[in-house]
Amino acid sequence: MSTTHDRTDQQSGGSHGAHGAHGADLGLGGGRPAWLLPAGALAIILAVVAGFVFLNRGETEKAVAGSAFGSDFKIAYQASSASEAAFLEYLNEEIAPDYGVTISGVGIEDGNQLDQATADGEYIGNIYQHKHWLAQVIDATGMKLTALGPVFQWSYSIYSSQHSSLEDLPQGAEIALLNDPANTAQALWILERAGEITFKDGVDPWAATEQDVATNPRDLQFTYMEYGAGPRTLDSVDAVIDYNMSFVDAGTPEEYQILAPDAPNEFAGQLVVGTDYLEDPQVEVLKKVFFDPRVQDYLATNTDPNLQGQLAPVSAT
Repeated sequence: MSTTHDRTDQQSGGSHGAHGAHGADLGLGGGRPAWLLPAGALAIILAVVAGFVFLNRGETEKAVAGSAFGSDFKIAYQASSASEAAFLEYLNEEIAPDYGVTISGVGIEDGNQLDQATADGEYIGNIYQHKHWLAQVIDATGMKLTALGPVFQWSYSIYSSQHSSLEDLPQGAEIALLNDPANTAQALWILERAGEITFKDGVDPWAATEQDVATNPRDLQFTYMEYGAGPRTLDSVDAVIDYNMSFVDAGTPEEYQILAPDAPNEFAGQLVVGTDYLEDPQVEVLKKVFFDPRVQDYLATNTDPNLQGQLAPVSAT
């Protein structure tokens, strides 16, 4: 998935060493000694220097020895996703305390901003994308990012405000798909598994395009939309294939969901970190939190309306 959020409460990446005044010269021109400065000006300069040292000392105290990060793990997620926010809240309340850390979600709407901040160590990780989207990001931008593994699966369904089932779609029905390659492939794969289309021999379903369709008996017509446009596109097409959470967040009636297949783990949401921080000891703690066995059990059994039917446990296939 993609998207982005306000960069609020960001954590600085890299070493958090304390910095001194770096030999600041408090004198003015002509060799005038600093102590001859007006008392008010000197007081201001000293206050600024002291504040700078204090702030950096504070950063050092927050960082764990040998790590670029402190014990408050800032995790970037898609700002419009109530389900991702609820998931992070669960981790913070039920899992993170057992590992001596906290989880703070940072909602961001722009995917490039989110990923770049993760690569730079401003956030210890993010959870907004599956591995195929991540591969597209890395190929397009060269960002240094690494997926640590799947955490959950976004439920991805077919919705229609005009037809009550997939079988009711008319010949030549117009179906809206998300316009990025990875999510287009995911939508086509749903139709392929439902028996509506077939792929040409040798096509990887998680990389399929419209040109890879071999047979389309009902002559389904595909149109493409921007991420997040699913709910408002419903009334202008026969059906929309998009993430459940987009429709839940928009208050779309449940009866508009006409096919809800199991999400394949090829499109599971990944925990992603900056490649430069793979060996960071706090990243090891991060992995323990997210991959604690209780997490998958919770995703399978919870009744949180912000999660249920939107984020599912990682499947075996």
